Amino acid sequence: MSIRRWSLLLLGLMAWMPRPVSSQELTKEAIQEFNVLNRLVAQKVKAEAKQPKPPEFLKPLVNAELSFVHRVCEPTDEQMKAIVESAQEAFDEMGDLLFNNARVAQLPRFHGLNGETLNANPIRRIRDDTLDFLPLLLTEKQFQKYKQESSQRERIEREAATDYLVTLLDSKVVLTDVQQRKLRTVFLSEWLDLDVEWIGNYANNPNFVPVIPSNLLRKVLNTDQQAAWATFQQVSMGVMIGQSPERFLEKEWLP
Repeated sequence: MSIRRWSLLLLGLMAWMPRPVSSQELTKEAIQEFNVLNRLVAQKVKAEAKQPKPPEFLKPLVNAELSFVHRVCEPTDEQMKAIVESAQEAFDEMGDLLFNNARVAQLPRFHGLNGETLNANPIRRIRDDTLDFLPLLLTEKQFQKYKQESSQRERIEREAATDYLVTLLDSKVVLTDVQQRKLRTVFLSEWLDLDVEWIGNYANNPNFVPVIPSNLLRKVLNTDQQAAWATFQQVSMGVMIGQSPERFLEKEWLP
C-alpha cells in the first residue's frame, strides 16, 4: 500500500473520531489515538524506506508495455492517465526483484547493466502487473482486446525462439524434416520457460549454443545426434536488460 493511501486512511480515521468539546480527558484520548495512528504510518513509511528502489533500467520495459496498451486498446486520455499512474505504482514496487538476487536459480537469469541480478523475469512481471490493473481501468471490450493481442504476442515470441533453436540444431547435427517438425512441437508444448530475449543472445554470439533440456532432445534426436550436440560449447547466457533501445516505444510514459 502506498504512503499516499496510508495518509488518506489516517485522515479518514481522524475525521471519524468524535471531536472533544471541552473535556480534557477526551482531548487526551484523542491525542493518544492520533499518536498511535501516526506511529503506524511512520512504521509503514520506515518499512517502505528499507525496500530497495526499483531498478531504473526496467523503466523502458514498462514504457514499452504502456505503448502496447495504448496502441491496442485505444484508451481515452483519462483512461491512459489512470493506466500510467497504476503502472507507476507497480513499478515502485519492483525493488523486490533485487531481493536475494545472489541465490537466483531460475534460467535464464536477467541482469542490469551494472551487474544487478534479478530474481525473476522482469518482462513477465511487468506484463502480469499490467494484466492485474487493466480490468479496473478499461471497458470489457478494451480489456479483451488487450488479452487477445497479448496472447498473440507471446505466441509469436515463443514461435520465433523455437524456430531459431530448430534451425540452430539443424545446422549442428543435421535434422530430417520430420525431426524438425517434432522438435518444434516438443519445444512449444513442453519448454514453458523458453524465452525469446534469452535466445536472442545466441544469435549474436554464434560461438556458443544454449543449454537445451536433454529430456526434450532425447525425444527426437538419435544417439549419434545427441553425441554430436554434446561436443558443442553449451552456455547458459544471461539476459542483459537495457542493452539496446526497447522496441515499439511510443513515448516515455514514466519519466
